[in-house]
Amino acid sequence: MRRRILLIAAVAAALMCASCSSMRHAPGVNAVQPTLEQEECDIENPGTRMFLEEVDYSNDPDYTLSFARDYRKEHGANDKPLPVKISWNGGDAAKILVSKSPEFEDAFEVAAEASPAEVFNLVPGEKYYYKVLAADGKVLKQAIVVPVGPLRMINGVVGNMRDLGGWKANGGHIAYGKLYRGAALERISPSGRDIFLKDLGISVDLDLRGIKESEARVKAVMPETIYLKLPVEKNLGRGTGNTEELYQQAIRSIIGWLGEGRSVFFHCAGGADRTGSLAFLIEALLGVSESDLSKDYELTTFGRANTRLRNYRATEEETHILYELVTYLRTFGTPGTSINDLALNWATTRHSDSVDPLTPSEIQLLRQYLIVRD
Repeated sequence: MRRRILLIAAVAAALMCASCSSMRHAPGVNAVQPTLEQEECDIENPGTRMFLEEVDYSNDPDYTLSFARDYRKEHGANDKPLPVKISWNGGDAAKILVSKSPEFEDAFEVAAEASPAEVFNLVPGEKYYYKVLAADGKVLKQAIVVPVGPLRMINGVVGNMRDLGGWKANGGHIAYGKLYRGAALERISPSGRDIFLKDLGISVDLDLRGIKESEARVKAVMPETIYLKLPVEKNLGRGTGNTEELYQQAIRSIIGWLGEGRSVFFHCAGGADRTGSLAFLIEALLGVSESDLSKDYELTTFGRANTRLRNYRATEEETHILYELVTYLRTFGTPGTSINDLALNWATTRHSDSVDPLTPSEIQLLRQYLIVRD
């Protein structure tokens, strides 16, 4: 994933994140307070940031290499984001108001007492206005903070959860806040539900678990969301069945929900194989490079429960799901066909009489909804 800031700036921001690096914002941004401090704060943990910056799989088309485990072991790469830390002087606070608007429209509150306070799940690159308020309403500090990443790992909901936004795609990058991936929701806490529904604004739960898996855990379905179960029993390239149609149906459903302005969370059990395959297909259709596709898939390795390495082989007969997926997609082209074109060929191929293939117009809509032009 290419960063939109220089690496040296990102490293400096990470080292200074306890207080955040500050610079003066141009006058005139806020009519009430014409000059506000603007702070930048890195929200990627350093080990994960190093993995994203340093690893390049472009010259390994045979999937013999993987470095994710090395970065987890040697550099502490993990799936926990760093918080934005807001510091102030002048005593204890009662709360912090945060908004994307200088007029604090649609502001949300963060509980705060002693400085600094931690704020999670902000969108990289967005400008957030905030006010630190004492119990009597006195403003202890008012400023602007910009999280930098661009990887957006989600804190406080379920394991292995992240925003698909930020990856470089055709002519831009994938938008934040549209698609989220992660593990199943049956263990979500009340606070996690609030983050999921209110902070992230997710309104669709797309469940890729098998029939028995999800029927045994129907309590995970939140009545506030649209729920769709597409029971993927076998992955692409592994065995037979209706897997191709289910993934086509998943992408078609996502396109429809995005067209309604909804944000979608898709998952299987651990958010690794079936979830990773759907993310791989969507990102490939959006023009994400094969190297970055591998890195996004391998980020699951940085969680506590799963290891997903691009070169993993259990036995000669049982190869890794990612390798099987790529090998399967290569049947939809000739040697040298890009992974993006292979995914497009797969998506627009009829695999059964029951599900129509995706059309070029639908693929264009997917790109229109998800790619932010740089």
